[in-house]
Amino acid sequence: MRIAMLHWAFPPTIGGVETHLTMLCPALVREGCEVALLTGAVDGRVAAETWEGVRIRRTPLMDLNSLSPTLIRRYKDEIREELARFIDRERPDVIHAHNMHYFSYVHAEALVRIKERVGAPLILSAHNVWDDETWEELLRLRFAWDGVIAVSHYIKRELIASGYPAGQIRVIHHGLDLARFQAATPPEAVRREIREKARGRKIVFHPARMSLAKGSDIVVLAFRRVKEVYPDAFLLLAGTNNTVDWGSYQQGEIAQIRRMIAECGLEEDVLIRFFPWEEMPAAYWESEVVVYPSSFDEPFGLVLLEAMAAGKPLVVTRAGGMPEIVVPGETGFIIPRRQPDALAEKILALLRAPDLVRQMGQRARRRVAERFTLERMVRETVAYYDEVCRTRGRAERGKRSSAIG
Repeated sequence: MRIAMLHWAFPPTIGGVETHLTMLCPALVREGCEVALLTGAVDGRVAAETWEGVRIRRTPLMDLNSLSPTLIRRYKDEIREELARFIDRERPDVIHAHNMHYFSYVHAEALVRIKERVGAPLILSAHNVWDDETWEELLRLRFAWDGVIAVSHYIKRELIASGYPAGQIRVIHHGLDLARFQAATPPEAVRREIREKARGRKIVFHPARMSLAKGSDIVVLAFRRVKEVYPDAFLLLAGTNNTVDWGSYQQGEIAQIRRMIAECGLEEDVLIRFFPWEEMPAAYWESEVVVYPSSFDEPFGLVLLEAMAAGKPLVVTRAGGMPEIVVPGETGFIIPRRQPDALAEKILALLRAPDLVRQMGQRARRRVAERFTLERMVRETVAYYDEVCRTRGRAERGKRSSAIG
């Protein structure tokens, strides 16, 4: 099967969808599929390359960090031509777009035109939902997808509430390559660097980009309370480089969070470090507790699987799809949103109880191995490709029969 993937970004740009693609695309290749990805341009990277068997083509016309809505409208013809060239070159059996139900009507509408011309089914993976003018505009295309993959039951419910046909949507949870998170895997040099910075203190890790939506401000406030009663604690924040930041909001929020750290007197107790995808396991392994107190409805939370695979307990908010992953009291804790006192309480409960940390971590690793593996995700994705292709084939045969009749 030939698959044409499309998404705005790919490593070295990082984010949840980008991490998902680094696992899904090579795994599909190993299953015998031919996979090509059209994605955004990155300074210093060639326009075309092959990575782990995946043909990658980069173009500025897919780079949302540099494409404003005004520029998208200005270059709409060039965007349509770029997408058409990619599809015509790859001649796919399936066109699989990620998050094309938002950000740009021009890109999504171009794909709908192309799929009608080439006859390949068009599948959308919905990693997020929104509620604004752009979202409303793109709802005009909600019946144009031949299939929709929702990354959680929460996302499926939100899509149905927005008018997507329920029978069109399949929930396929993300999966993880567990081998990446075994004890011998994480880069030792990175682990040593983290240990040197922490100087023997127990590490609380927040593996999200620094932003208010991800609850970074709540983490800082909670950690201040933790330090007041548990001085032997250290906070590790995932850094800020190479993330999708359409609208350029992130730098202002980063500055705000850094000010909070200084105002709380925590500068000697916090390490902010950017972790490339291949270095993330090291941060989990050196941590005692992983927190993810998102302030918005997190669609799923791939980093939660990463933490669990590394055997770490989680403290998360009751937001979006995260309760589908964490079992309260067994693999971690679930708290209300934007409540630093509640977050601090659960962090302290774990820091003070090494046996509880170990037991929750063991149960977390088991849960990932049973329900959230890469193999399961790939198997369900390929089966869905086959199902959508068969359904579209029957529909096309029905149209031809009607025309003949």
